[in-house]
Amino acid sequence: MAPIDENTNLEISLKAVISIVFAVFTLTTAFVTLDGRIISLESSQKVQDMIIKENQAFTREWPLGLRGALPDDLIQNAEIMALKEKHDEVKALREDIRRMQLEIGQLNAQTATQEEKIETLFDIWNQSIANEK
Repeated sequence: MAPIDENTNLEISLKAVISIVFAVFTLTTAFVTLDGRIISLESSQKVQDMIIKENQAFTREWPLGLRGALPDDLIQNAEIMALKEKHDEVKALREDIRRMQLEIGQLNAQTATQEEKIETLFDIWNQSIANEK
């Protein structure tokens, strides 16, 4: 075999050179395309991981009140508080009504007793008038 130096000549057909250039171009294009696709997927995965972490933090902290409240929750909580206050008012009114019913019952009993006493007094008075005649 002859030694290879700077004066060594190589004969290759033009068809082979074009094929080699085309193959190198195709491989480079495929590599760049795959690299871009991989970078895009990695980026998407990082964004998705950040969103998942933020959602996990929100779902952990929001019920504890560390993230504030959503507007609908504020409205709903205000309505619940108003209903609780109304419920307490109704409860107090029921207690007042029960107390008043007891007082009315006592007054009715006292009135009935007083009416009986008045009737007894009228009977005694009528008997005394009848005895005087």
